[in-house]
Amino acid sequence: MRYRVSIIVACLSATANAQPAPDYGFQWSTIGDINNPAFDGGGYGFFAGRGVVNYEYRISKLQITSGQWLEFVNTFSTRDGGEFFTRPYQWGAYPDPHYTGPGRRWTPKNLPNWDMLPVAGVSWREAAMYTNWLHNDKSPEQWAIENGAYDTSTFSTDPNTLVFTDQLTRNPDAKFWIPSLDEWLKAAHYDPHRHGQGEGGWWLYPNSTDEPLTPGPPGVGQTSADWIDPNIQAGEWLIPLGAYPDETSPWGLLDISGGASEWSEEHLRHRDRFFNGSNAGMTFPMLDHAGYPAADFPHTRGPYGLRIASVVPAPTTGVLLVVTLTPVVLRRRRIAP
Repeated sequence: MRYRVSIIVACLSATANAQPAPDYGFQWSTIGDINNPAFDGGGYGFFAGRGVVNYEYRISKLQITSGQWLEFVNTFSTRDGGEFFTRPYQWGAYPDPHYTGPGRRWTPKNLPNWDMLPVAGVSWREAAMYTNWLHNDKSPEQWAIENGAYDTSTFSTDPNTLVFTDQLTRNPDAKFWIPSLDEWLKAAHYDPHRHGQGEGGWWLYPNSTDEPLTPGPPGVGQTSADWIDPNIQAGEWLIPLGAYPDETSPWGLLDISGGASEWSEEHLRHRDRFFNGSNAGMTFPMLDHAGYPAADFPHTRGPYGLRIASVVPAPTTGVLLVVTLTPVVLRRRRIAP
């Protein structure tokens, strides 16, 4: 029997997502519950009315790791003048003593978990350049850090008034960026099921509780903040990210307390940029409270690091080719006698 072949083209909703923003090895949490209720200030009132986000976004579960920052730094520091390019003071790398130039090259410390150590000593402006680099597909060219999420040509400060001219919010088409204050607060403290299934609300502390975290090493405490290692100088900075796996935000974010404090986009009177979360060894754990603010100059390298925000990959449409076989009845031709 012979068959007729028919091809039908069908459009299907694909289960896989398009990738307008690569994963780059980050562990991501998608933050939903659009138009969530605002934070009430938690008794302090500083951030009352904030934390509402009317779109989905994703945010990295971990802060930037030493391994991720090393790739970035060495891309741009190993050229003329590069020895001045981003110099964190607590992380898993140090200047390579065998490198003779140009610029400076960093090499991992002789530690088994060097690549997962937190990075502290990143200015807001350096954090912005890092997001530009991610936005531009990690290109090694200088222009890749100059624009993308933020236009670095705006980065300046009036020496008399200390007012900065930096771009205040990310470009509309940014694929990666420094989280806004609302995005950061929501990811760290808002729980879509705080008061029951589908009944959202806010926790005061970033481990889904209303109680301050207990400082101490992993297995003893809940955070490296407000704890100083009595045996090793700066040993609290040798605790790798993710070492407190039970202390997470409702969205699964780790190390919001401890590691490095984290920059946000928010500004204060065009003088400072907000940061949140208490850093390792810090003796002021109130920064873990959802309603307590802190800010610093955007060019300052304090004990600050970064958690990345990004667009959510959008659903795409797939094409399915359906092949059908239809029996064809062949009729014999009668031949006249």
